[in-house]
Amino acid sequence: MRRWAVWVAAGVVVLASASVVTGVALRETGGASGSAEPESTARPGIAVAPDGGATASNGSAPGSARSVPPADSAGAVAGEPGTAPLTDVAPSRDVVRTAELTVQVGDPVAAAAEVRGAVAAAGGFVADERAGSGSAGFTLRVPADRLDAFTERLAGLGTVTSRTSRAEDVSAPVADLEGRVAAQRASVARVRALLDRATTIGEIVSIESELAAREADLESLQRRLALLQDQVALATVEVALLPVPPLADPGPSGFLGGLAVGWEGLRAIGRVSLAALGFAVPMLPVVAVLAGIVLLGRRVYRHRRRPTPPADAPGAG
Repeated sequence: MRRWAVWVAAGVVVLASASVVTGVALRETGGASGSAEPESTARPGIAVAPDGGATASNGSAPGSARSVPPADSAGAVAGEPGTAPLTDVAPSRDVVRTAELTVQVGDPVAAAAEVRGAVAAAGGFVADERAGSGSAGFTLRVPADRLDAFTERLAGLGTVTSRTSRAEDVSAPVADLEGRVAAQRASVARVRALLDRATTIGEIVSIESELAAREADLESLQRRLALLQDQVALATVEVALLPVPPLADPGPSGFLGGLAVGWEGLRAIGRVSLAALGFAVPMLPVVAVLAGIVLLGRRVYRHRRRPTPPADAPGAG
């Protein structure tokens, strides 16, 4: 009898454990209600897509946000119903334009004031201004559609010595960033929806961490897109204002010109000679002492080498 009671108690424990496991499994897979998305403690049902978006780990769940497909180079969303094909759309190009201009002017100060007025009239602004001795430099931002007219106005300030312009098509990077921003926004929305349905502290902490990371990625993409769009909307112009160099005096010609050249040559020779003499004068005392030492040494050497006359020589004693 006692053994039979033990077996009954063990069966009850097994059945209770199976019920608990089944309930947890139904909650995680959404089989119980059919509306909950898959969640977990480490990454609550979120998988990072290659384009930076978020996808559900077990397919599309009812009520979940639909991921945005990547955009093509023209900015159209691929696969959207009602979207015209690329061949029927005349895509607008995103072009970054820059220009550099060097102008010689009679009065750089007055020309600098005209440059400030011209950029304000064109709807732009002065990003940087540099002033030197008799010169000025500017970094200007003007609307891209007014760049040509603006540079022509600046060229009229004086004599243009150098002028360059560049254009870079950034349509593909802009379209790529727009698509990634849209996909990241959808990903953030899905994670927020998961956060609203979280029930435990562990789930809330995990989802909030994932949400913060995805929001940071979204802000980074938005900043990059805004910077690129700003470069497209406003062209950059580098302007240098230089004074007009004075004209060189040709001088007299003919006989008088030759006489002047000869006189200048003679003066140059005199200057060189005086410079050489000035260099040599401080050296004279040193050279004289060295020369005296050398002469004295030679005399001593010769005196020592002179032969001594023999004692029985004629005339001796």
